[in-house]
Amino acid sequence: MAAPGFVPPMLATLVGAPFDDPDWQFEIKWDGFRVEAVVDGGAVRLWTRGEQDAARYFGTFLAPPTWIAARRAIVDGEVIALDDRGEPDFALLQERIKGRGRPGAAVTPFVYEAFDLLHLDGRSLLDEPLEERRRLLASVLRADPRVRMSEHIAGEGIAFFEAARQRGLEGIMAKDRRSRYVPGARTLDWQKIKIRPEQELVVGGWTRGTGKATDLGALLVGVYEGDELLYAGKVGAGFTTDARAELLAAIATRSRDTSPFSTPPPRAVARNALWLRPEIVIRAEFAGWTGDGLVRQAAYKGLDLGKDPTAVRREAPISASTRSAPTTARRA
Repeated sequence: MAAPGFVPPMLATLVGAPFDDPDWQFEIKWDGFRVEAVVDGGAVRLWTRGEQDAARYFGTFLAPPTWIAARRAIVDGEVIALDDRGEPDFALLQERIKGRGRPGAAVTPFVYEAFDLLHLDGRSLLDEPLEERRRLLASVLRADPRVRMSEHIAGEGIAFFEAARQRGLEGIMAKDRRSRYVPGARTLDWQKIKIRPEQELVVGGWTRGTGKATDLGALLVGVYEGDELLYAGKVGAGFTTDARAELLAAIATRSRDTSPFSTPPPRAVARNALWLRPEIVIRAEFAGWTGDGLVRQAAYKGLDLGKDPTAVRREAPISASTRSAPTTARRA
């Protein structure tokens, strides 16, 4: 079977708490960008989760694909940047994407955390159980500073979550070891448990500020529900000088005369708002949702590259005990 050029990534469901289960594997939730690596002979093509060319952000750091012992393969993983402590750093990742890495940065500015193998030398692995896909992935990955196997532990999710909290990480992933890979689907077979609440948001407007923040005071953001963009509040913290410059450049070409939100912002906000076409997606850390669906104490984290704005939905965790029967591998 010929390997396709792109497989829509399988997605995880947000749950509220960690759990223990001998049939589940637990990994770090890497604070980076989801990237699919398609290897074809001596060439490698990188895709974002929205099927955009990821080389525009990360260049050709995975070429040549000497990091894998395969002629043709499709690998699922996350591109991250590591700080001086060896921990993932999203702000550093954005700096390196823009070519502003810290002095003395590593020769390889990015690291690819590989966690799944979808195709191998013409054979589709989508219907194989996760534990078999990961066994095959470990067998073909070669030692290389550009690529690491995203390690897991079995069964002990609660202790793993606590260890991740002590390291200051974003969260953990929980995956049913028996599950098949379901392209483009958000299932209960993969779950994410966050330590720091985070939400993707669509920028639909902005306001000027005062003092040092005169040029950019706050972003007016929303989430989609069906085809409608619902107003979800303001993000007015977390902007560095570089972030402000980057955002101002992005919004400069996206102005519009009317609000893109189907639910109107408060009059006090709308009075001074400058409206935008809803094309920019950001990540923000926040304290939770208000009763009327607004983000509380939201702080800007960075641009979400390659994300389709219409795919941005409000994430609300379900009970961690809600686990369905896995999408078990189908055997011929």
